[in-house]
Amino acid sequence: MPHHHPKPHHPPRHPPDQAPGHAAGPHGRGSIPASRILAFVDEAQLDGWLAPLVPDAADRAFVSRCLVGEGPIHHRGSNYILLALLGQALQARGGAKPTEGGAPVPMRLPPHLADVVEDSHYPLQLPLQALRSLAGGDREQLDAMVDCLTDGPPQHALANVVMVALLQNLLGTPPDEAPAPGKGGAFG
Repeated sequence: MPHHHPKPHHPPRHPPDQAPGHAAGPHGRGSIPASRILAFVDEAQLDGWLAPLVPDAADRAFVSRCLVGEGPIHHRGSNYILLALLGQALQARGGAKPTEGGAPVPMRLPPHLADVVEDSHYPLQLPLQALRSLAGGDREQLDAMVDCLTDGPPQHALANVVMVALLQNLLGTPPDEAPAPGKGGAFG
């Protein structure tokens, strides 16, 4: 017979008189108007982080819009925050470098559009070097990783691909080989 505790282990996530996501206080979403919640997003800085990965300005604008301009507000903000942190880490190591090759990132189109859309892939590829290492040479594991990272709506799939590209840059640039800050790279 399971043991029942007289009171719950954890307090409620929000007081009963407040809806989830509308908590009062300095960190509750209810304290910041929706029109200002993404004020911290610096699209010019994001463009700089994407430039080595997506050289064409129009393609880069499309990727940027998918990352921080479309989808639920919490995804847009989270994408920017995580990419900004990775961008800062790369800046400390000399900046991002273009990635070579990789797996195409398919657009998940509804069946009625699959034959109509000419280019059914996003304008960047998923770099595979770090993933190959993580998969330990197992092709099936690598294929599963690629599928996990590239599936889903654009704000998920593209954020995953850009994060892997930035992480691969970090993993490929040992701190002792990185150029001094301000000496080259996308951030120099």
